[in-house]
Amino acid sequence: MKKSWRCFVCNDIHYGTKPPEVCPTCGVRHAYVEISTEEAQKIRLPSSAPFTKDDFRRAITDFASRNAFRVNADAERVETLLEGIFANEANHGLKYCPCRLSTKDFAEDLKIICPCNFLIHETYAGQEKGECWCGLFVKR
Repeated sequence: MKKSWRCFVCNDIHYGTKPPEVCPTCGVRHAYVEISTEEAQKIRLPSSAPFTKDDFRRAITDFASRNAFRVNADAERVETLLEGIFANEANHGLKYCPCRLSTKDFAEDLKIICPCNFLIHETYAGQEKGECWCGLFVKR
């Protein structure tokens, strides 16, 4: 059974069946303590700078470059989707897919954070052209 773990040195959060032996953030050995899921969700370290749309665009482009799909070449569509993703973050706290509705159940809504696990959806797997739910990612 997966549990939440927190490094008592740097507050790194790990979710898994057991904690890492060495914290990947601060390098301290055996520094994790089990915590509640609620506590893990509340711990938020402030970012030194906001993660902008351009940062996210670079992140998803890099993510796609390591996989068998790419970011949609339709720049206008991508821009519209990014607007929706960032509106969802402003309204709901996370970058939810802009064309899917939040259920207000945190565990269930984790499934629709962009990029979601679109490889299993019929819009991707079942089509030769294949694209994620909203069309942000398409098969190469």
